[in-house]
Amino acid sequence: MQIFRKLDEIPAGFGPSVVSVGNFDGVHLAHVRVLDEIVARARKRGAKSVTVTFEPHPMRILRPDSGLKLLTPTTERLRLLEKTEIDAVLLLPFTRDVSLMSPQEFAGQILRDRLHAVEVHEGYNFRFGHKASGDVGLLRQLGQDLGFEVVVYPELRVRRDAVSSTRIRELIE
Repeated sequence: MQIFRKLDEIPAGFGPSVVSVGNFDGVHLAHVRVLDEIVARARKRGAKSVTVTFEPHPMRILRPDSGLKLLTPTTERLRLLEKTEIDAVLLLPFTRDVSLMSPQEFAGQILRDRLHAVEVHEGYNFRFGHKASGDVGLLRQLGQDLGFEVVVYPELRVRRDAVSSTRIRELIE
């Protein structure tokens, strides 16, 4: 598994790729469902399977007083991601500049221009861009404009509970 720690580390000819963007804290069952599918889709298309995640977690920058407790430190998260057989991880530094990117800038500059995404796979509640102003509906629209397909996954439930990092944190507490 390749690890890119900044955009400039991605080789110019990288791609095409099948991508999922998220924090992947815990790499839980819902994450694995999406990651398994992007690995399979990338192999079928002769593309790279890629996750885009952030370091540090955006909440640690945007709301430092939130007391967010992570399920897995970065080294463990990368180990768990590697087990999914993902080809590459972009561990994007979450900086002020990244936090100010509009959904259109994020989709154009990162998904299209850097990763050459042909498919982007996200959960139903995915939010992106400045102040989380983009959702899966906007991502679909941007995908049509920028040349990538968007696949959206419904909520995964186990014994009537939603599978999410937030819910896992609640159960641990």
